[in-house]
Formats: sequence, structure tokens, C-alpha cells
Amino acid sequence: MKSNRLILSLIFVFLPFIYLASIYGDLPEQIPIHFDWRGQPDGWGPKYILWLVPTILIPLVMLVNAAITKKIAEGTASPKSASIGFITLAFSSLMICYIIYGAEAGSYNGLGGLSILMGIFFGALGNYLPVLKRNAFVGIRVPPTMSSEAKWEKTHRYAGPLFLAGGALMVLNGLLFSGGTITVVMLSIIAVISIIPIVYAYRLEDEEPSDFV
Repeated sequence: MKSNRLILSLIFVFLPFIYLASIYGDLPEQIPIHFDWRGQPDGWGPKYILWLVPTILIPLVMLVNAAITKKIAEGTASPKSASIGFITLAFSSLMICYIIYGAEAGSYNGLGGLSILMGIFFGALGNYLPVLKRNAFVGIRVPPTMSSEAKWEKTHRYAGPLFLAGGALMVLNGLLFSGGTITVVMLSIIAVISIIPIVYAYRLEDEEPSDFV
């Protein structure tokens, strides 16, 4: 299992570099590097900038994964944290490929692909949140959840289905809508599924002290 995850991790690490190398010669010297909320280009720059994205982002994600692995070995983090670290690596790799694709195509045609990727990412997180133990890296890390194991567990059990539902809606959003509507709907869904669990955590009552000595 660990060897399979290592192989997949290496694939996601090198995927953006391989994809960029395969199309780099066909790219014009000036490419779109910034897009508006409708996915249309509004800024241009030299094509070599595309190499900076995976070169900077991938090592950062790998450093976080290494820190999570160390904490798991020390017994201060749940093994489930490694799964979320892998999900984040895969998502980052695919996002970089999507950025490269947009530079190649000249536009994102309404950011539908971004909404689909975000939906898959949040859906995958929702699958792991209910069993995620309190840790220093991932999760809904607000004062109520970080100060109480019970509030952490309740909040993450509550947030899991919410993230799954939100992820499914974002995938549908990317498939069904077009133009700036995709961005508005996507950001609204992310805001709702992010804020509601935090409000829920703050509304949880403190545990009653036990009568047992």
C-alpha cells in the first residue's frame, strides 16, 4: 500500500513537468498568465514563467507531507493525515496542469475545470474528515476544536457530509453552467461549506464536568 502511494506521489510530482515539457515548444513567447473571474485572459508574460509554478509549489507540498509523515512516526498525528497530504499533492499537481492548459488554450472557458477539480478535492476531504484526529496541520483548526477533543470530533463528523455534498455541487456547477456564473456559484459553495462548520464548532456547548472522581 505504501509503495503504491509512493509511486502515485511521484507520478503527481512529475506530471506537471512532463505535461509542460511536451507542449513548451509549441507555446508562443508571450502567453496569458492572469485571467479574470470569467476565465478570460487579462495579463500576459513570457512562457518560461510556467516552469516556476510547479518548481515552487510542488516542493512546498512535499515539505508539508514530510512534516506530516514525521508527526505520524512520532505518534502525534493520525495516519489519516497522510491520506489528506496525498490528496493535497494530487490536487496541487492537477491544478498546475490546469494552469498550464489555460496558458496553452488562451482561456479557461468559464473556469468549469477549476470548479470540477475543487469539487473532487473537497469531496475527497469530506470522506476523511469524520475520522481525522486532532493535529497541527489539517482540519477545521479553530479555538473550540483545538481546545477540545470532543468538539473536534463532533465538528469534523458534521463537516464531512457537508464537504461531500459541496464537492458534488461544485462538480455539477462545472458541468452545467458557463461563463462567470461558474465562478460565482463555486465561490458561494466554498464559502458556505467552510463557514458553517466553523459556526457549528463555536456553538457547541462546553462539556459538563464529570461527577466521577
